[in-house]
Amino acid sequence: MDGANSTPETRRFEAALHTRQFEIDLFWKRSLFFWGFISAAFLAIGALKQELPTVSLLISGFGLVCSVSWTLVNRGSKYWQEQWESKIEKVEDKVTGPLFKTREPEQGKGLWGGSKYSVSKVTTAVSDYVSFVWFCIFVRQAWICLGFFQSDRYKLFCIFGLCVIPLVYVALLLGFGRTTSPQNSTDSKPLSENASDDKKVG
Repeated sequence: MDGANSTPETRRFEAALHTRQFEIDLFWKRSLFFWGFISAAFLAIGALKQELPTVSLLISGFGLVCSVSWTLVNRGSKYWQEQWESKIEKVEDKVTGPLFKTREPEQGKGLWGGSKYSVSKVTTAVSDYVSFVWFCIFVRQAWICLGFFQSDRYKLFCIFGLCVIPLVYVALLLGFGRTTSPQNSTDSKPLSENASDDKKVG
């Protein structure tokens, strides 16, 4: 569209559309970023086995923090994507007509055809499961270390620290990792109350 002749609604629509696509691209780039660390931690745990229990506990704590961070980042990415989609819905009638607010019927191509599953919800569910797996690994490694160093108080104290630090860090992520809203911001509802994830990335 010609920038000189574009209306404020058109400029808002184009900015929101561009930023929405930017958020979608970042969603997958962030997932790849965290998967790199999580995969490396999985490989390290598998290679060490029980040879170095203290190091395995340290790695499992790292894997737990990374996996919880990943699932929180997924939710944050989805939040901002929905924010920009809501802005698009508010002005699209004046620019393109109903676009994001309308849903096309399923084509019904059988088992291997398209279906109304949310891509981002499935990805977030996988990240939740990975977080649970790492929590189980972390608890197992902590149990092994606590039993292995029962007779050594100094090492037992170190093991206790390795157990507490990741859990405290996860608690801090959950408590203080939320976006801070500007003081002059206002919450508004999108025009379409039934806007579903299948017409977005997920």
